[in-house]
Amino acid sequence: MTLSDWWTAFIAINSTATRWSGPLRAALAILIPGSIAMLTGHKDAILLICAGAFTVIYGEGIVYRKRWKVMLTAGALLWTGATVGALVGALVFAPGHGHAWLLLTAVYVAVLGAGIVFVQNALRLPPPGGFFIVMVTGGSTMLARSGTDPLEAAFWPLTAIVTGLILGMLPALRDPHGPERATVATLERATKAFQNAKDDEIARHHQAQTALTAAWTALADAGIVNAGRSVMPSQQELVERTLNAQEAIVKRNQAGSGADAEAFFETVNLIDPGRTTMPHARPTARYRIYRSLTADSHAMVTAKKVLIAALATGVVGIALGLNRPDWGVISALLILQNGPEKVPGTIRGSHRVLGSILGLVVFSMFYFFGVEGWSLLAALALCQFFAEVMVVKNYALCVIFSTPLALLMGGISEPLGSLIVSRGMEIGLSVVFAFIVLWFFSNGSKERENKRLQQRAYQSMSTVLGSLLTGTPDEALAQRRDLQYELLSERRSIQSLAMDHPEQAQQQWAKHRAIQHAGYQILDYCSLSPNTMMEYGALGTLIESVRQVAPKDAGPQERPQK
Repeated sequence: MTLSDWWTAFIAINSTATRWSGPLRAALAILIPGSIAMLTGHKDAILLICAGAFTVIYGEGIVYRKRWKVMLTAGALLWTGATVGALVGALVFAPGHGHAWLLLTAVYVAVLGAGIVFVQNALRLPPPGGFFIVMVTGGSTMLARSGTDPLEAAFWPLTAIVTGLILGMLPALRDPHGPERATVATLERATKAFQNAKDDEIARHHQAQTALTAAWTALADAGIVNAGRSVMPSQQELVERTLNAQEAIVKRNQAGSGADAEAFFETVNLIDPGRTTMPHARPTARYRIYRSLTADSHAMVTAKKVLIAALATGVVGIALGLNRPDWGVISALLILQNGPEKVPGTIRGSHRVLGSILGLVVFSMFYFFGVEGWSLLAALALCQFFAEVMVVKNYALCVIFSTPLALLMGGISEPLGSLIVSRGMEIGLSVVFAFIVLWFFSNGSKERENKRLQQRAYQSMSTVLGSLLTGTPDEALAQRRDLQYELLSERRSIQSLAMDHPEQAQQQWAKHRAIQHAGYQILDYCSLSPNTMMEYGALGTLIESVRQVAPKDAGPQERPQK
């Protein structure tokens, strides 16, 4: 990668979406319950309310039919994290317990973070992933140091969670299909920007592909498309606009350099950039988690990296006398949580350092002016607003505003100078250990994982062909959906391998192309005649193309759960 590529990735704005309504809801989720707390004489509850206010963020951009479920799940996790974290903190800071007891906080937050990272990568969740859940949990372990009652830590976040649920669902009364239309409009803007791109082609391509993924996901979640076709005539216009944008992206990509920007950034796009047909929906959550339960899967390796870097940061920080192990653990998690390749991960670490330095400046201003009560509430809401604006645009800019939130949520128990030095040292430790595991841990896992995914793609093709022997393509929708997912996974795997180990990727490239060709040939045949039994001649052609990509060292076949 050239210096120019580094700079392009460092300053890239990863989304062109305008997000004013979402950030406003995020700020109101703090302001409304916070105002109630202030008016009832519970000003110390403001920081606790922040723990539940993140609930509304997890619903942004999601169609209303699914949004309430996502927010309810996120709210439950945030509340559990805040409550259990406060109980852990009560034990850590119990009378007579010394500095070494902070190890319990480090281990608890590191293990929780690794588990959440595994799930978010197995399910391929979009930003912010599990970051806020881990941040809330870690910050809650520090509350006992300031004498906060664990019961208060359990009650006040509930007020913000309920507020967030109401704020998140309220717009559905005015426009039930608003999120879908907004997502498609964002796709069209990103597509136009990519068509007109010149020097920023890579970044614009990434934005367009990300917007395309979001559009198809929204249409599928809303029940507008299913099994690769439109099923809601009243919303056919949205489907046609998305298909037109997809075709325009493919044409522009073919006419340009053909550079694929996915590997530069953390967002994993679930759309093949070379195809213009409507994709299938994602497999079930159970299927996606099951298929990641192997030692070399992307989700498992990422979780192990997070655990090692987080524990090392926490333990070394405590040994050096630092007193916020949760801060160091969260810093390491932020760099590694999406399993970036070496260069993008290094850029992300640089973002972390730069954003945190500026975030500490913002925090110092709050500290200097002595914000408390109503001014503290306003400052927190403002940080929440801008963190939500920037969370999908540029990581460094997001961290500027999330840093004061995280620091304030853990309470202030030391002078400003000591606090700045301590938090800076913990950030430095987290970056060092994150870079060590990023560059040197499990270097052979990507090649092994790519070979495993080639095997899974072959097995999935065989499963679809077996289903077509006895039924129509529409009777094999689950198998077709899973095949598309395996093809996309294999494609993303070899992209990642090419970023870190180009020589190894080159050796597998011919096999990769053959698998992709054979797999999409099957899917295209199924789309052409979804309700007709396939003729033996066409089926024989497909079987022969699959036989040609059969792994020579095929071992026992895995059986994915549906």
